[in-house]
Amino acid sequence: MKHSTAALLFACAPCFVSSFTNTGIIHVSSTRRQPLSMPPLKDSLAPLLLHLQEMHDHKDASVKQDDPTTSATEEASSYMPYDLLPPSDNWVANSTRRLSRIDLQMAITKVKRFVESRLETDLNLFEVSNESSLYSLMHNTECLILTSSSPCQHTAPIAFKSGTGVNDELDGSESKSPVRFKVPNQFVPRGITPKPLSELSPEEQEEAKRYAMDCEVMQSLAKWKRIMLDRLKVDVGEGIYCSSTSIRKGYKGDVTHSVIADQWDYEIRIKEEDRNVETLKSYVNKIWKIMTDAEAYILQEYPSIILEGHPTAAFRLPKDITFITAEELHAKYPSLDVHGREDAAVREYGAVFIIGMGWPMNDGSDPEEVRSPAYDDWKLNGDIIVMHPLTGYRHELSSMGIRVDSDSIVAQLKHRGMGDQVDLPYNRAVINNSLPFSYGGGIGISRLLMLLLRTAHIGEVQCGVWHDEHYRMVSGCGIDLIPDRIIDLKSKEEVSDDKAMHP
Repeated sequence: MKHSTAALLFACAPCFVSSFTNTGIIHVSSTRRQPLSMPPLKDSLAPLLLHLQEMHDHKDASVKQDDPTTSATEEASSYMPYDLLPPSDNWVANSTRRLSRIDLQMAITKVKRFVESRLETDLNLFEVSNESSLYSLMHNTECLILTSSSPCQHTAPIAFKSGTGVNDELDGSESKSPVRFKVPNQFVPRGITPKPLSELSPEEQEEAKRYAMDCEVMQSLAKWKRIMLDRLKVDVGEGIYCSSTSIRKGYKGDVTHSVIADQWDYEIRIKEEDRNVETLKSYVNKIWKIMTDAEAYILQEYPSIILEGHPTAAFRLPKDITFITAEELHAKYPSLDVHGREDAAVREYGAVFIIGMGWPMNDGSDPEEVRSPAYDDWKLNGDIIVMHPLTGYRHELSSMGIRVDSDSIVAQLKHRGMGDQVDLPYNRAVINNSLPFSYGGGIGISRLLMLLLRTAHIGEVQCGVWHDEHYRMVSGCGIDLIPDRIIDLKSKEEVSDDKAMHP
């Protein structure tokens, strides 16, 4: 298949790049590369597995150890414990070794277009566009948004004004707090400031601070989408979706986690009487049908992804997803930790939706996962989790749920010791019933691509930021990361030898 370079939509442009300076060149070509025949990876994976385990064992010094909200996160901080890592002889070359680099990009684009089309038809959604060039400030919700020249389109925000309650605080720990920055004020002229703020008169300093804003990079659109349902006067049963890209600074990079989180975010208006488990399951089944159909579609388009004899050749997502509550999962596998339970469940059922993420277990043990208290109702939410055929362990694809109402948001804030946040503008709007009842969630774009295209690393389907040593180790395992910079794949010893030979 020939591709027009001008027509090729590159699906993995970086959100930001590393500040490292490198001297070598990673083997990236602008011309089509033929699929490579890779040797067995059994002998080359041991260093990578050790490297990943060391990365997970390293504690983030910025985490507040005395923060009670971080306990469950800390206990489950090792996403891939050594005993859960797949045996080396089960690891094989990933799909970039069966597709050329250009074909891989085309496959990524086709999956994205397929899923977006089905979101529109199956869930009755319309896209909130992210194609825009004009900044504006939406004062009534106090979030920074990009607005399109079209009156019918608005883009998803890339940042929010701090202190409004619109951003997602994730699990509430300091390590996963948003990236923060200041928006310049109107007093400071363009170019070089005549004198520093400290040298201004008190009156001038006050004037300089008048328009300054503390802002933070968007972590998810869970709350903003609900605001937009009200703003756009969306009817019951209809909704919106958009593609979002956020920076998760607290994430430890591994084969399924990147500091870049990309999602299809969607939100659907529902009636108050629809706030129940039946509604939750109905939408989960619709999302699951889109995912299984996307798998069938892309494997038909690119049958080389599952060449005969390849370990993933026979793998297919199950037709139906299994529903199980967090309490049932806890009771079924009482001796296992959180991720151990989820691993066992997906190995037994293939795909599960775990209902009820946020509240502690009835026996007082930690919740299935720590969740933000201000968007999902912890009794009416959950995750879609499958088994990845290459890694052999749990692979989370989507989080979703029915959103909080006036009662659940107060109860959840109180449980997390955050009762003082009831007066944040967003939280107060929920408590006052000023926002529509809704169901919403996010589908991990790169996670889904990694599954459908059978890649062994998330960095093969998105442009993340990885340490030089990570590039070297995964390259030695036949994994072809999309680079954000020029990378020298030589080891430190090889670089030293080169310098000795060519002083």
